[in-house]
Amino acid sequence: MSLLGFTPDNTRLITATGQGLVGGNRLALSARRLSAESAGVLLPQRAGDDRSPAVRLVPVPDLPEDVLVVPEPLALEYGLAQAPWSVRPAEAAVPAAVELESPAELSLDEATRRVRSSPLLCGHVFRFGDGQGQGDEWIDVGGHPFRVRSVTDRSGQALSGLLRITEQTRFSVFAPGVRSAVDIVVLADCSGSMGANDIPDVREGLRIRRDLRVTRMDALKRALRTMIDARAQVDGLVTRFALVRFDLTTRVLFPAGDGMAEVTNAPGDRSLEQLRGAVTLLKHGDQATDIGKALHTAGELLYRHGVPDNDKLIVLVSDGAHWAPMSEDRSGESVHGTEDPVSTMEELHTELGIRLHAVGISDQTLFARWWDDYCRQQGMRAEPPHHLVPNHELLGQLVDVAGGDRHRIGGVEVLEEYFAELGSGVVRSVGGPAAARLPALQIDPAAVAAASRRTVVDPARQQGWETRVEKLLALYSEICTASVPRLGYGLFQAAPPGLLQRLRRIAVTHMDFVAWLAAADQVIYERMHDSVRIKNDDPKYPQTLPVPELTTPLWDGRLYQVHGLRNFFLHNPEHEMRKEKQNRQVGEVILKHTGKYALSDDDAEGWQRLQSGLLGNITAVLGEILDLLVSPPVRPEPAPAGPEPAAPAAAAEPSGVRVVHQGWE
Repeated sequence: MSLLGFTPDNTRLITATGQGLVGGNRLALSARRLSAESAGVLLPQRAGDDRSPAVRLVPVPDLPEDVLVVPEPLALEYGLAQAPWSVRPAEAAVPAAVELESPAELSLDEATRRVRSSPLLCGHVFRFGDGQGQGDEWIDVGGHPFRVRSVTDRSGQALSGLLRITEQTRFSVFAPGVRSAVDIVVLADCSGSMGANDIPDVREGLRIRRDLRVTRMDALKRALRTMIDARAQVDGLVTRFALVRFDLTTRVLFPAGDGMAEVTNAPGDRSLEQLRGAVTLLKHGDQATDIGKALHTAGELLYRHGVPDNDKLIVLVSDGAHWAPMSEDRSGESVHGTEDPVSTMEELHTELGIRLHAVGISDQTLFARWWDDYCRQQGMRAEPPHHLVPNHELLGQLVDVAGGDRHRIGGVEVLEEYFAELGSGVVRSVGGPAAARLPALQIDPAAVAAASRRTVVDPARQQGWETRVEKLLALYSEICTASVPRLGYGLFQAAPPGLLQRLRRIAVTHMDFVAWLAAADQVIYERMHDSVRIKNDDPKYPQTLPVPELTTPLWDGRLYQVHGLRNFFLHNPEHEMRKEKQNRQVGEVILKHTGKYALSDDDAEGWQRLQSGLLGNITAVLGEILDLLVSPPVRPEPAPAGPEPAAPAAAAEPSGVRVVHQGWE
């Protein structure tokens, strides 16, 4: 049987609560239908809901072939018991790097430890950046929600869509600047190739134009100013900083006296102003590039001038590989500089704990467009000079040996985004996820098999239930008709036949009851006319009714039991998060109809008693309402004859009764 066939037509939906295999977006199914773990998509078909959440499909050997076990909160959120749905497998891209934002309650050290040790991350499936989600994407790590900040592929380009974490994925954790201090050395490539003007000049509100470009150096300087502006907004963070220009040589531009300096926005402090001035001094020359020497200089600065407890970070911004100009007898051959960059960075990371972020300026596509335009303007056809072509292979190698920190590639917008983040916080590398280790299924597969064989309702009981529902539907229809001439409007907006049919289903499980409850609430409460559907406990909504006696059946609490129970079960499925008063109110309703304060998921008799009690309440109320609507209006007794008063003492009260409902919280 194909997994593509997972629908309510051939699959029994079983819900699970509590800790175990099925939780979050993890679903369990028979190993006979899926041989290995897979990414998948849940497709709820509820009106007005076009979401298609990502799910992680986990095969379990002993589960029945026609069973799908889902977390109860997921089933309730997407209304799986109330509307059609399907589950299908889907191809998921594997990200090379995922950056998470640490929750406010965790230190960077603790957040890093949790991500590194979580056994549920490897294999996790999620969506990111494809418009399918509901705002930010969050990943639960040990009970703490981490926000996904970025996802990139091996080349540093952003990834979006359906994604699946594997052992190849590398994690990093971002902590806002107010919670973590860092010592930073920015290495700015000032070689001759940085003068190439192949970067589209993207500004807010303007379209990208092929003929509007800036140099790679101008793009870098603009991004550094973005970082400084972001840093100016952060209070309470002690950060030491150095800006180093490099080509074949290196020179510290900030601070002025070499070393490193604190950058703050404290009153009277000129460090941010001085750093802006240093950025202005950045200019490209005509020399080649020696990245190895630049890394050595940055390592010395961090070792000699960094704060012992601060994170230590090198930010390398360059447009290409480690290269130098060729001598006449070595035409076209790349040569190494004074240091091997990869070996140097590996030693700095291993021995001193220094990490590296690499930001690649330009890319093959941007350069190719620029070179084509240049050749067209010059009326020539030629291969571009080797040293101008952006080549970020070395940057990727450096990132790998430095602990897998970020590797970004692109134009102005990529640079500005990165440096804005750098000014507001710090990112720490975590590495790959821990080996996948899923907990056991929290439901005994044998019990699942038994539950999947749906309880057969006694035919006599089913017939009796059908008769009671028919009576309710007849009353409902008569009220819709009789209320218009008597009230001037329909007391209920007529419900569609499909919704009314859901009331015929007898509950044998908790999910059955919740589905029935949702339908009953839609029929009664949501379709009640606004003049009488009063917001709970809100004195701003007093109303008068043309038939004052209607206030008793409408608002004595019997109908509101349905709405209150519906809110309780659907809006907040986690019991421990509910208010004590809400738990007590619900318990009292359940006790009244079943003799118990709480019911287990598969207590068929209990759910049927509760369902029957609520149906009886609704039917009784509708009967009383119809009697009042079809009864002749009560005429007031005529006032006794007497002298006419000179003037009324006060304005007469309007006819009708003011209704202010007192309901549940």
